[in-house]
Amino acid sequence: MAIQAHLYQENLGFPLFGSQDLMMMPVADVVHNGCGVNSNFGFNQFCFDIPQKNHQQQIMMAELQNLQPRNDTVWFDHNTKNNTSNMTTATPTPTPSTMAFSHSVMDQVEKQRQEIDHYMKFQNEKLRLLLEEQRKQQFLTLIKKVEPKLLGLLRYKDEELLQATKKSMELEDLLRKLEAENQIWQRLAQENEAMVLSLNNSLEEARERAMCCFNNGAEDAESCCDVGMDEEEEENRQVAEREQNDDVIVVTEENREHKTTMVCKACNSRSSSVLFLPCRHLCSCKICEPFLDSCPVCRTTKKASIEALIF
Repeated sequence: MAIQAHLYQENLGFPLFGSQDLMMMPVADVVHNGCGVNSNFGFNQFCFDIPQKNHQQQIMMAELQNLQPRNDTVWFDHNTKNNTSNMTTATPTPTPSTMAFSHSVMDQVEKQRQEIDHYMKFQNEKLRLLLEEQRKQQFLTLIKKVEPKLLGLLRYKDEELLQATKKSMELEDLLRKLEAENQIWQRLAQENEAMVLSLNNSLEEARERAMCCFNNGAEDAESCCDVGMDEEEEENRQVAEREQNDDVIVVTEENREHKTTMVCKACNSRSSSVLFLPCRHLCSCKICEPFLDSCPVCRTTKKASIEALIF
């Protein structure tokens, strides 16, 4: 507090005025205890010096009111010593002028203390505002340093999210395509199964017709009537043999045509057992099918094949 008061007084520009100034004054001008009594002067000298002393006191009080002392403690110590030395020589009685002077000094001290307190409060508030402003500046600086990194991280996360969303959409599209292809293959499988069943039924009917034709021809040849003469019998036998031979030839030709139709179009030796898609031609055996890229009959590109179960 004393140092700050000292600095504050220097900032205000007050000159040095205190007990040191009083000590540098001549002995005749020194006022002891505020009443002008000195051990070197007599009562007559005291009476003659009263107007001059009062004038000097008024000047000093005016200077004390206009100027603030810098070292009140030293001045009071020196004044106390002077009062003590004067008390050893004389014990003056307080006068209204000395009481007014002491009250003025106390008022100045109180005023100085209030000014110092006010100055300290002002400096504390100023320091608080300065620290708060400095804290804000540090916070803004920290934000400026961290903001580019945060923006870069957010941008990277946004790109990852966009890529993940795009990948998810691609997977959903692929799943829809696979489901559509699965439905198509299921429909083709059902159609192929129905076609295989139809072909098997057709083959069974063809076999049954061939067997019926062969049996009917034999029965007709054996059912000739044995009436008439031997010549007629011989003629009938010859006719029956000719008819039987004709039926056998017809059946043989049908079997040959059937075998020619069912033979593998690649090797011409094994029977056809593989159905080509999408042309639906039964034209290859199981062994030749892996080596064929197109149908041997219509030359359509092979997309799939199904093995036909022929009994």
